[in-house]
Amino acid sequence: GWQTRVNAENELYQYLRRHVMQFDLPFLETLGFDDDNNDDTPLPDGLGDGMVGITVQYALRAKTELIYTDQLPYEIFREYVVNYANTNEARSNWRPLLWKKLRSLVQPDDTIDTVVRQLNTHIWTILAPADQEAIVFKSGSTPLVFDPMSILAFGYASCTGVAILLANALRTVGVPVRVAGTAAWHQERENGNHNWIEVWKDGQWHFMEPSLNPNGPIDDLSRNPCQRWFCNKAHFTNNPANTSLVYAARLESPRSTYFPLAWEWTNHDVPGEDVSALYQMQCGQC
Repeated sequence: GWQTRVNAENELYQYLRRHVMQFDLPFLETLGFDDDNNDDTPLPDGLGDGMVGITVQYALRAKTELIYTDQLPYEIFREYVVNYANTNEARSNWRPLLWKKLRSLVQPDDTIDTVVRQLNTHIWTILAPADQEAIVFKSGSTPLVFDPMSILAFGYASCTGVAILLANALRTVGVPVRVAGTAAWHQERENGNHNWIEVWKDGQWHFMEPSLNPNGPIDDLSRNPCQRWFCNKAHFTNNPANTSLVYAARLESPRSTYFPLAWEWTNHDVPGEDVSALYQMQCGQC
């Protein structure tokens, strides 16, 4: 049903507060959660202005301005659009900056398919540093450079960073998205890892890759999954002992599943969902 803007903001604020990741708990006030300020007295010099309030405001702005967000179930909108985090990347106030730079790419009556293709085509040049034509892929960049602000400053990232940046860009304009990937191909860390994104559309998740190569094909939701380099029988075998396991990063964790971090193996505090069966079914046939 209908609710006031104030009620909507408060409800989303409380949702984000309930699902703060474990390692963020010591920094609640920095994030913008104030459990102790009961009289709403503002702190001086902006000390109480964390990013959570701004995050909620811009998410609702996207919800108000962009018609395709009307089709999103509320539980999808709050976890995969309003969410400010993907993994354990540095927390920063990226949403108003990305809104300012990317909003003009999107029309209110666009489809999610169109928005996804538009952003995956153009954000790499629009968000590039002044001394570069485009953001580029640079292997081995995680964890040195994988949060969105670092990528905008340095102009490069590896697969995890570019997945996070594309996910955040899409969330900024109201598209539900999450980071997915494998922390170890064939369950062996020496084989390396890979991350990409999943976009929610028409009641299900569709996976795709960031497309940084201006001369290469632009990945979008219409592409045959088997055309993606990793989607094949070689990576997703019929043998449970050595097939690749895939997880999607979440904010909630109903089954206490975690998203494995290839760069911080013992950290089990990023909520996740085991989606290996989906990739086994789709890519194991390629």
